[in-house]
Amino acid sequence: MNKPILVAVSSQKGGVGKSTLTVLLASYLHFVKGYEVAVVDCDSPQHSLYLEREREIKDCEESEFLRKQVFDVFQKTQKRAYPILMSSLTDALATAQEYLDGNSIPDFLFFDLPGTINNFDVVDILRNVHYVLCPMTADRYALESGISFCNYINNALITSGNSAIRQLSVVWNMVDPRERTELYRIYDEFMAELGINVMETRLPNSVRFRREGSRELKRAIFRSTLIPPDKTQLRGSGVEELVDEFLKITAM
Repeated sequence: MNKPILVAVSSQKGGVGKSTLTVLLASYLHFVKGYEVAVVDCDSPQHSLYLEREREIKDCEESEFLRKQVFDVFQKTQKRAYPILMSSLTDALATAQEYLDGNSIPDFLFFDLPGTINNFDVVDILRNVHYVLCPMTADRYALESGISFCNYINNALITSGNSAIRQLSVVWNMVDPRERTELYRIYDEFMAELGINVMETRLPNSVRFRREGSRELKRAIFRSTLIPPDKTQLRGSGVEELVDEFLKITAM
């Protein structure tokens, strides 16, 4: 493949925020940091990101408030929405390559993957990316599943040299503020012993991550593929800090 930075947001556990993390990273990098971004949605059969984009476009057609939000962002940044390409798992790498062959090369190309590792096509995509972000929650089943996933990536793909992966990083997501910080320190130390890198930034469990645009409601929008997260809701979300940490990891 050509030379964008390829990123997979992946885990074998559903419901840990893979698609939400992909949208927030892509939108913040594109609209706020000024990078060129593309996304391949190969999380079949739901294709939640591609359908989210389609829904947002339809909502904009029916809501003057949303149209103005998108127009204001374009006026300020001179950046149109980044492409979201729908693909099957089998064709995901070919879909990405076809896009790169026919367009200017983005800085980052994200793959939104289904919650499984027991699939040859998923493993093949992971083998070809440069960075893997694994969102994880402090739930026993999510932890067991996430650690198993990370061990496989480290042992079968990274350590063996059978991939292009430069780093795998766990992202603590949906962190309940009532949970003891000491608990996460113990988890971090345990994963460090296994050779699993954990990012310092933790994303809280907050309703703002589900605050999308609405054709009926005139409200601030946090999660969108057409505009960046609303500034008034960024504080305490961890998104700015996560992006800055991600850029340090990728040396961008």
